[in-house]
Amino acid sequence: MGGIFLYRNILCLTAMVVALFMGTALAAPRAMNVDDVVIAGIAPGSALSYVRSIYGEPDGEKTIRIGNYNHPAYLVDYYGEGFVITYDIFGGAQNPLIQSIESTNAALVMPSGIHVGMKIAEVQQIFSDIQEPFRRDEKNNQYTSPRFYVEVSDEKKGIRTVVFDVDKKGVIQKIFIYDKYGID
Repeated sequence: MGGIFLYRNILCLTAMVVALFMGTALAAPRAMNVDDVVIAGIAPGSALSYVRSIYGEPDGEKTIRIGNYNHPAYLVDYYGEGFVITYDIFGGAQNPLIQSIESTNAALVMPSGIHVGMKIAEVQQIFSDIQEPFRRDEKNNQYTSPRFYVEVSDEKKGIRTVVFDVDKKGVIQKIFIYDKYGID
């Protein structure tokens, strides 16, 4: 039952995002900002209650412990196909905040229209600051690095990073968004 509402919500959010940002592809590349680091309407720092108000209860859930602590440190929620949200629950937070978001689902869209299945070259036409850690193999015309990334920050929302995992043809396979403290 939760899956039907998830896909309906994703479809509505996708339509809204596409309608609001249709001109983005025609504009000159610009630097990504913190407000761009959102996927399917949520971002690092969003509260569990906010996510559940949009997507309902997750299809699956688990907790992760780190070190020798007696209490779990992270809550991981799984929604539908390819949508994973991790919350920081260290210290027993009642309404924990998102630490990271993973998407392998092409229906989940960033405000700029970026989604799994796009070519990284299209993303670089939208944002000028996407970094390529390794070069492309010009002989075979394939990417040698599986990841491209950008790190953005502001004084209020902190530091956020977006990682685009791509295949050898430069097609995005996964989008991973996290805040400064989202990865151990």
